[in-house]
Amino acid sequence: MKKKIVIDLTLSTDDCISKAMQIAVRCAGVISVNTDKEKGHLVVIGVGVDFFKLMKCIKKKFNCARIVSIGEVKPETKPKPDPKPKPDPKPCCPPICPPRPICPPSPCVQFYPVCPPDYENCLMM
Repeated sequence: MKKKIVIDLTLSTDDCISKAMQIAVRCAGVISVNTDKEKGHLVVIGVGVDFFKLMKCIKKKFNCARIVSIGEVKPETKPKPDPKPKPDPKPCCPPICPPRPICPPSPCVQFYPVCPPDYENCLMM
């Protein structure tokens, strides 16, 4: 499991921040390192990170470092998109043939042409 280690540091300059991040990145198992400038925290996320060794290395450079919290990172859960309802399929051909002698061919259904009731225009006869 991924662990999140929050370390309280007095990060006053950009040089101090970059040195603290370099020290944290060198530790085995570290995936990412971030800083929270407002709170003065260094946030280390990793798998199998030995926080004791990490703190020992950081305290060599920054004497007043202390651990604020250690916890597991919860996996992000993405909301599943709602399945879109399929629209009602439209009929392939009209229910009654148009006033033409032969219906147009349908791409999905084969059918035989139906002649209108007036037999004068019918081609079938």
